[in-house]
Order: sequence, then structure tokens, then C-alpha cells
Amino acid sequence: MTGDVFLLGRRLAPVVLATALLAAGCGDGRARPKVVRIAYNPGPSELLHRAAERLAKQVAERSGGRLQVRLYPSGQLGNERELSEGLRLGCVDIIVTGQAVVGWYAPEFGALEAPFVFRDAAHIGRVWDSPIGDELRATMRARAGIRLLRPWLRGPRYLTTTSRKVSAPEDLKGLKLRVPELEVYIRAWQTFGANTTPIPFTDMFMALKLGVVDGQENPLATIHANHLDEVQRYIMETRHLIGFYLPSVGDHLERRFSPEERALLLQALEEATVWHNAEVERAEAEYRRDLERAGVEFVPLDTAPFRRLARDRLPGQFEGVWKPGLYAAVSEMGEAP
Repeated sequence: MTGDVFLLGRRLAPVVLATALLAAGCGDGRARPKVVRIAYNPGPSELLHRAAERLAKQVAERSGGRLQVRLYPSGQLGNERELSEGLRLGCVDIIVTGQAVVGWYAPEFGALEAPFVFRDAAHIGRVWDSPIGDELRATMRARAGIRLLRPWLRGPRYLTTTSRKVSAPEDLKGLKLRVPELEVYIRAWQTFGANTTPIPFTDMFMALKLGVVDGQENPLATIHANHLDEVQRYIMETRHLIGFYLPSVGDHLERRFSPEERALLLQALEEATVWHNAEVERAEAEYRRDLERAGVEFVPLDTAPFRRLARDRLPGQFEGVWKPGLYAAVSEMGEAP
């Protein structure tokens, strides 16, 4: 019986989403002021939401109230896959998702989610403005009707441990490491030598406290917000994954809004991007100070051995999925001239 109820819920989910999107004004271009719908999964406490609030305020002011940006945080209109479909249908005007959207519609670009492929924010910018970025955006638009805009950065991910400093891949031998339930994360940390243990995020703190696992990896914002300093002593400065959100608009933007309105919206989005990315950098320094005050030790290390392992061994594990040579090409764009 339980299985039947679950399957029924899965079948009804698209209907519920469609109803919610219709209630939000799908296809309604008659409202005055014109409503611009932006949806994302992070909640009101997240930096992303504050950037969206600034965007809404600027658009309202600059349009003289003719445009109103309506925010749908916390997955109100569905998960990220449902938001992507909503964008294709024209039921939402702007979405901000994680990089998983690329994996769904352009899996050959999956190397962009791999550890140690990016070095810093400037490296991401170079790739985004390169022919690789051009091809990714063209592919996403052709296959999904999704027009990717400039990324909103997230803080880099760090390796943390309970009682062991890690300076080289060999130091990971025997380390029980909690990783997200994502194939690229699991394979990467196995390649580096760790014993990976996929554990749901909600169970991670207790698993670290009880010694079920010895370490984990996450951005400083997550480490700070979830008080992992209470169960982790060392933070290795791996910065192994420089992640980002992807704000996107749909092709219907050109039908719903005039050229002047589109220009206003896109300019406000660009300014929100600049503000958000600067705030991420400021917050990183703040999180580090707080964690050091809590007694956590930051451990510098040479990332070159990890980068070599990732570059030499990871692409072969995704042969037939990743675009051949993409990982190496992106990695090379981060090297000093």
C-alpha cells in the first residue's frame, strides 16, 4: 500500500506543479504592473535570496513601478528540474539553479562540476567567456530553451577532518569520508584515496560526532551554519570545487517584455550578479574568522598532486559522457601564463 501511495504521489507531482505555476500567472501578460517571476530553491536566509530582493527593488524603482519582480524562494514552484521545465513552458521568467541543470540537458559538459577543474572565480570567468562557454550556452538554449546568464558564485568547498591533517593524497588512505550522493564526488574522492561513504546531509553531523565517518567536504558557509566546528578540528585548504549558481531566462522573455523592459531586467540581473559575488568573497573571510575563533585549524596544502590525479584519472571514468578533452582544456585555462 505504501508503495502505491508513493507512486501515486510521483504521478500527481507534475499536476501539482502545473497548478502552482498557473496560479503564479503562467502565460498571463495582461497584469498591470507586469509581473516578473523569479524562482529558486534556497530560502530567505540565503545570500541568493538577498540578491533577488535587491534585484526586485531595483527593477521596481527603475521601471517606475511598471515592472514588479515576484520572488518564489524555498522551492515554492518545485525542485530545480521542475523549475527548468517551468522556464521552458514560460510559466516562470527567471530561475536560479545549481549546476545540475547542465547535467540534465548537456551531460557532455559534466566536467565543469568536477573537483579541481576550477582554481578560482577568475578562472570560471575565463571559461565562461571562452568558446567553451559559448558552446555550453548554445547547447542549453537549443536543447532546453534555457538562456544561461553569468554565474552567481558560491564559496569553494573544503575538506575537513576530525583528527587527521591531510597534506597529500596518500594522507587520505583509510580516511572514512562523507560525500554527497553524487557520482562525480564519490569517484573523485575514491581516486584521491579516501574511503567514501555517501550519507544524507541531515545525518552528517551525528555521523561525524559518532565517528561513523572521519571527515566531510563542504563550503565554509555550510561548515559555519551547521556548527561543524563542534565535531571537526581541521579544515584543509583544498578549495577543490568552485561551484556556482546559474541564473537563467527563457526564450519567452522576448515575447512578454519590450526591448526596453528586457534591457532593464538584464541590467539589474548583471548588477545583482556583481553584488552577490562580492558578498560571497566578503562572507568567506567572516566565516573563516569565526571558525578560527572556535578553535578550528586551517591547514594549507599543495593542491598540485590532487589536480594531477583528477586530470589524469577522472575523465576516463566518465568516458562516453563527458566531452573528450574538456576537463584538460578547462583546467589549462586556470594555469598561470
